Amino acid sequence: MRKAVVALVCVLALLGAGSVANADPAPSSTVSVAPASVAPGAAVTFSVTLSNADADPLKGGKLGLGVANGAINQLFDVSTCALCYQAGNTIRYDVGDVPVNGSKTFTFSIGVFANAQHGQYVIEHQFVGDNYSYETLEGPTVTVS
Repeated sequence: MRKAVVALVCVLALLGAGSVANADPAPSSTVSVAPASVAPGAAVTFSVTLSNADADPLKGGKLGLGVANGAINQLFDVSTCALCYQAGNTIRYDVGDVPVNGSKTFTFSIGVFANAQHGQYVIEHQFVGDNYSYETLEGPTVTVS
């Protein structure tokens, strides 16, 4: 009986240790926008930090921007951002390679279509690379009024 209790305690300790080791790392991308409320036809400025916490360098890094309801093509006019381009249902901004534990911080502006529908749009962002990518995160919100 004593051996069984000791074995059970060891198994529980291992299970508990595994949950601590899997703590979420810092976000791979952080995005803020100003102004948060904008009129159709105006522009917003994105401030972005992309961070590589992986054990390998990220090759061909880029920011991927989307909108939670898939309306990126009805909200932002990619032609108003000199360094942006369309990739499917996302807008991309290239930042190049990012070394292990490295980061890239940058800002850019993009116009809101003059005929954009009023409402709140949750921005989705992802740190995308040629050799691997990070998760898609939500936030911030842009209000068109």
